[in-house]
Amino acid sequence: MKKIEKIKIVILAFLLFFVSFIVILINGKTYDLKIKIDDNIKSINDLEITVGSDKSIIKIKDKRIKDGVLKLKLKSVDKGSTFIEVVSKKHYSINRLFVHNFGIITLDRRLGKCNCDLIIPISILILILAILIIEIKHYKKSVKDNLYQYKNITSLALIIFFSFMFVNQIIQITNYKGLAYSIDLIIKSVNLFSISILPIVIITSLLVTISHIKLLKNEGYTWRNMLGVILGLLLIIATIFPIVLNIIFSDSNYIYINDTKNIAYYIYTFIELFIYSFVSYLECIFISSIILAYKSAKKVPKFDKDYIIILGCMIKKDGSLTPLLKSRVDRAIEFSNMQKSITGKNIIFVPSGGKGNNEIIAEGVAIKNYLLKQGISKDNIIVEDKSKNTYENIKFSSELIKKHNNNPNIAFSTTNFHVFRAGIIATKQNLLIEGIGSKTKAYFFINAFVREFIATLSSEKRSICRVLLLIILIILVIVILTFISKI
Repeated sequence: MKKIEKIKIVILAFLLFFVSFIVILINGKTYDLKIKIDDNIKSINDLEITVGSDKSIIKIKDKRIKDGVLKLKLKSVDKGSTFIEVVSKKHYSINRLFVHNFGIITLDRRLGKCNCDLIIPISILILILAILIIEIKHYKKSVKDNLYQYKNITSLALIIFFSFMFVNQIIQITNYKGLAYSIDLIIKSVNLFSISILPIVIITSLLVTISHIKLLKNEGYTWRNMLGVILGLLLIIATIFPIVLNIIFSDSNYIYINDTKNIAYYIYTFIELFIYSFVSYLECIFISSIILAYKSAKKVPKFDKDYIIILGCMIKKDGSLTPLLKSRVDRAIEFSNMQKSITGKNIIFVPSGGKGNNEIIAEGVAIKNYLLKQGISKDNIIVEDKSKNTYENIKFSSELIKKHNNNPNIAFSTTNFHVFRAGIIATKQNLLIEGIGSKTKAYFFINAFVREFIATLSSEKRSICRVLLLIILIILVIVILTFISKI
């Protein structure tokens, strides 16, 4: 979201807050209290209606019975708290009331229900909808300009989360019970979002574990090959941790997490909300990463390319290509043939990769040898043989290309799970190049994608820290408002 868009959201939030405050200020000095009574009670005289000990706080302007409901029109007189007690032979009810500094009457809680308070959830709904519209517009434009950007992940993650919040807010709006209820709803919504995705996380973790049995069998027992299982377990543990904590301390004689008058209640609320918020954030990031990785892997670049960089990886001991690297080269050849048949334009191959410690020749040279065997002319091959990683693959190859062409159209070929991150690396070098993805074995893809996801988080650790700080600040406000509403 751009700075000007953030300013617009802030202005809208303040405007909605101001309008809500004015509407409640005008209408909140009275309150229409409705109390369900026995159907056989037809007259006010059959009820004993008592205002609390301090009668100077609220006065009853009107009282009537209709369809088994006692309707009391209340007006604030002075600030403070009181109650209204209704008694008959078969009926008893008591309602606590608060009158605030501006004369606004709230029911049951300090931040409870008041007249015309439906404007609050409607305002929240409008704000969420505005954020959604801006994020969707921003996401569409950003993806159209350049698919390979981290901000696309963040933007899509926000769209996923706020879509859930929007639907949940619509469902709950008809049962609105005051600002305190809205605060509780926010807490429940975040918790529900995290818990609702838990079955998906569990199923995914099981699938990852099953796939890793084959991966470990073929690739060896290394901590990198266990990343998928570790990530899944961490998400499951984080999601159920607050539930377990609640079970442990619910019957405790020392820590009273269910007592709203005890500090432990608010500490637990903070911990619970923080964990669920952060887990929800990670889940949204993970889901959006999957969507964008899939979108990147399936995207076919425009058939106007002058060069295609083939990103290298480990070769065999004899200098031949591994199945993984071979699939990258075959995908590049396939794209070249497609472009030739559609536009008649030839493409120059740029095999990229230096010589590793355990390799007899450079990866770029090994790729060139394979291309020659596939009938590609050596005049259509430019070898880059110095790079040691993806960043250098793209940097050195693009520098080599620019020696032949100042304004080239470039594509790159890599494995499907790697396209998005490789594209981001190119973007960070101010290169607008499109990628194509080659297929890989399912058991390898799952673990490799998890590694790519973790690499993405590592690259965006500053952004994640900022989000964490924002989450903490929002939760502190929510916990403070919860404390006020419980007094």
